[in-house]
Amino acid sequence: MTEILLPKTNGWRASYRKLRRRGAFDFPVLSVGAAVWRDGPLVTKARLVLGGVASAPIRLTASETALVGRPLDDDSIADAAAASSGPSRPMDNTDFSFLWRKQMTSKFVRAALADLI
Repeated sequence: MTEILLPKTNGWRASYRKLRRRGAFDFPVLSVGAAVWRDGPLVTKARLVLGGVASAPIRLTASETALVGRPLDDDSIADAAAASSGPSRPMDNTDFSFLWRKQMTSKFVRAALADLI
């Protein structure tokens, strides 16, 4: 392989974080997909989705709202991360404590958004 061509991002920047038992191939026990669109320093659109903590992906609309109209900085990221743990309802389907996985939600949202600064 000599080249990989990817489509233009059309202004979006995205990040993905995955909590798993092993570092190699493994299914996520928590995952966060984050994407933001900025107009200058301000976030104009945001999309945040949790995986692995319910029977279907969960969109974090309160976290998205916490970002829109603000710069992507430590304060807005902290507010978005704080709003993320409420909708997280991990099932008791792994050997990790489901309460611990819920606590990890805000940490992984924070990390995924920090990737986009």
